[in-house]
Amino acid sequence: MKNPFSVTESEYVVLNEKFGDLANFQAWQLLKKNTKNNHTNDFEDIAQELRMHLLIAGSYYKRQVYIERCLRIAKKYAKDQFVRYVLNSLCELWANRKRHGANRQKFGPFQEKMLDKIVRTVVPRKYRPSKKSPLQIDAKFATYCKAIAWNCQKTLGKKITREKPIRAGSISLSEYEYFAYI
Repeated sequence: MKNPFSVTESEYVVLNEKFGDLANFQAWQLLKKNTKNNHTNDFEDIAQELRMHLLIAGSYYKRQVYIERCLRIAKKYAKDQFVRYVLNSLCELWANRKRHGANRQKFGPFQEKMLDKIVRTVVPRKYRPSKKSPLQIDAKFATYCKAIAWNCQKTLGKKITREKPIRAGSISLSEYEYFAYI
């Protein structure tokens, strides 16, 4: 199934212009901090993985903006008491999506389908938000994107550290010529 909130090529170009240097800096920093770990990825591999997470951040942010617009516009046009009750429940679930612990609830595909059905039935066609609307690269997105990128870098660093003992006992065929002929 295709992601309805995918980042287009033109949006990627803008993302890369604004945050490509951040990905390169993070890759360089990760390599600099882990020089003795014999990591298998080079600079370009790490930078590309960080750029992939920038695309993921763009896709997630497009979804967030769409859901917030749908909630706001549906509340404006909802007249039925039951629909308003369901919308209020969805708004509360959306507001508490970042809560940690046992009371954390997910705003998942089921809730998103409910919201889409409400928007299609309640909101006039010309006022409905579009899933294909372009990515808004504003200050809120910049903060969100940087947080995702730094979390990705931290995860890559942990992965390199975790794999160090595995790589420490391994040998390279280029180091021992007689293994190359076996």
